[in-house]
Amino acid sequence: MEAAKKPSSNDLPALEIPVMTGTHFHALDEKGRVIIPAKLRVALTEQFWMIPDENDNIGLYSKATGLDVLAHCERMTAQHPEDQDIADAVEKITSGAELMTVEGGWRVAVSEILRFHAQLDKEVVTVGVLNHAVLWSRERWEAAQLRRLQSPEVRRAQASMLRAAASSIRKVANDAAEQAQTSEVAVPENVIGISALGRGAAAATGGNAGSDDAKIASAGNGGRSPRVLTLSRLGR
Repeated sequence: MEAAKKPSSNDLPALEIPVMTGTHFHALDEKGRVIIPAKLRVALTEQFWMIPDENDNIGLYSKATGLDVLAHCERMTAQHPEDQDIADAVEKITSGAELMTVEGGWRVAVSEILRFHAQLDKEVVTVGVLNHAVLWSRERWEAAQLRRLQSPEVRRAQASMLRAAASSIRKVANDAAEQAQTSEVAVPENVIGISALGRGAAAATGGNAGSDDAKIASAGNGGRSPRVLTLSRLGR
């Protein structure tokens, strides 16, 4: 009997994990409590972890993600028992880590040790950072923004990420793969906007854009140029 095929990562359904974004300005009350911003509540849920980060701010992690962080700390300690830097880092993380349960109105008390390290006084800022959020003192957050605005490295990294994420390459490849089901017209390998080009040409010529594509693909000697791909291969 043939063994059952083990599902690959491509066969598994994508997990829908809420992300945390945005910048939220609020304040501690007289008892050192803070109200969790409404836009972060779905991702954090009513039980979440507060964990000190590398900048002595307070990281807010969902219960599951916080447990992942602590499990990783345990693995690192086991794998590097002689590394004092890792031991110190783990102690710094765990000494301030607290599992929080929200009170009415999504209010939680920030522990004294976390408020001390993060220099929290009254005004605070909570920033969403995808799989977690960071709770800053307003003063330290403003100072950090000034540093980032003046950093060319940060600007370059931001530009690179935005350009890559906003590019239409993936969409073009998907469009091309769909068109391959009904067409085997050859196109230059280095043409990025082929799906949009084909549609525009068809509109301009009444649907005869295929002949122009064939001319582009020609090597000039009756054969096809070596620098072309058929639509069935484009995007694979």
